[in-house]
Amino acid sequence: MTELEPYWLDETDWIVLLEFLSPDDAEDRARGAEAIGYLFGYAQMTDTRMLALVGDPYAGAYELLFSFSTPAMKTRFLELVQSNEATNCADDDIMVPVPSEIAQARPLAMVLPDDVVQRATVLAILLIQSEDTERAN
Repeated sequence: MTELEPYWLDETDWIVLLEFLSPDDAEDRARGAEAIGYLFGYAQMTDTRMLALVGDPYAGAYELLFSFSTPAMKTRFLELVQSNEATNCADDDIMVPVPSEIAQARPLAMVLPDDVVQRATVLAILLIQSEDTERAN
């Protein structure tokens, strides 16, 4: 069976954020999962593709890749990231991936540990529901 190329290879506006998930420090791992949950929620709220890649398996480092549908959505996504203490990062922490990283990146559930995906997904759902409730009111 032939493996298909990822369909996101032709997307042009990408950034990368790093997140560390310590296997030995439960509190640090929970903090990392929380940050990923917020980022996942922000990605959903701004029509942003979010993928992941193992950065350094020995350090528990993961690369989170984001591709934007429009420049306005990129701006909104970055505003959300910077507005939250859990996700706020310095400008020099925001990188641009090389094409090989984009080609290797996969959906979160294929890369991140199951416990992190579950925790991040729950937080993202709560965040999106909260946003929807605020808009409805």
